[in-house]
Amino acid sequence: MKALVEFIEKYRPGFSEEVVPADELAIAHMEKYAGPLPGAYRRFLQTMGASMGGLELAEADFAIEGNIGTYLVMDWPQRERYIYVAGDDGLAGWDYFLDRTRPHGADDCMLVRMPLDENFPPEASRPKHVGLEEFLYYSAFKELRLPLLPHRWEFSSPEDPKAAAQYRADLVPALAEEQGFQRLPPAEHCALYERGDAGLLLYRHPTEPTFSFSLGCEDPVEMERLARDFEARTGLKGKRVK
Repeated sequence: MKALVEFIEKYRPGFSEEVVPADELAIAHMEKYAGPLPGAYRRFLQTMGASMGGLELAEADFAIEGNIGTYLVMDWPQRERYIYVAGDDGLAGWDYFLDRTRPHGADDCMLVRMPLDENFPPEASRPKHVGLEEFLYYSAFKELRLPLLPHRWEFSSPEDPKAAAQYRADLVPALAEEQGFQRLPPAEHCALYERGDAGLLLYRHPTEPTFSFSLGCEDPVEMERLARDFEARTGLKGKRVK
């Protein structure tokens, strides 16, 4: 996760001095209640598990103290399929969990959302990202990099999976590279692209063919040109972000 801190530091100077790692005792307590932790989540805790320095991604609170407190108050999630990793600070009330039955990469798991409700059926959880690390990079780029670009457009496939299957998410990276964008690691399923004067962020649902992407640019004329090119290539109608 050191690379993630360096990534965020580009857009939020001083971030590396603000984060506070969770101590090993707290991580041991978390593992006592949650069960064995995926390596990606453990690395996150060892880097910024106590505090993310005031940075909030996707209206989620990842502080380990709150997660341990949740396990202490509610014993039903202990050592089960889902690992509680973040509370929802927004209006939805759907918290964040890692699904240990859906591993990703060497040591990560699918990130899903669902209410913290003992009677909520696990099969109704909403998959959000293939892994925690990809979610963190995606959210940081969305909330820190794109707002620096004054002119932005958004594109979305239909929400219905059958309708979305008519469109191809793989055309977005192909066109981005043709337009001089460079892909930023390590996201593999979603994609982050940088061009200096412009940025592109592609979201792909982890289990369905639905996808969306955001374009940002410093120059309004170039933004219009990019938007029209992406509309023509993908078949999706974009909308300007006001």
